[in-house]
Amino acid sequence: MHDQPNEREIPTELTAGISKRIAGRFLKGPIPLVAICAAAQLPGQSLALYLAIRHRSDLTRSEKITVPATLLRSLGINKDAKARALKHLTLAGLVAVERRRGQSARITVTPEPGGRND
Repeated sequence: MHDQPNEREIPTELTAGISKRIAGRFLKGPIPLVAICAAAQLPGQSLALYLAIRHRSDLTRSEKITVPATLLRSLGINKDAKARALKHLTLAGLVAVERRRGQSARITVTPEPGGRND
């Protein structure tokens, strides 16, 4: 016999919403393969950060975005890796970064040469 009764979590509207948001993350396309290939050839976690930037940009429908720490953590990217990857992505011409003291970097996906940037 068990000393404690069987316990199970009863989903609430809040916990169901959180689970759905996490499970429901997606990448919106098209993402130019040339940009993915360029990011994949960069050191460290540049590709993962580039995909996170594209995800956030498409999700917010905003030109300039910040990448939330929760999204970075889910991809295994710490703040130092983010800084290094942003440097590589900027040098490769895939993103532009605007920095202000005391604020998160504001990132813009740069347009693809001769093509769309959707």
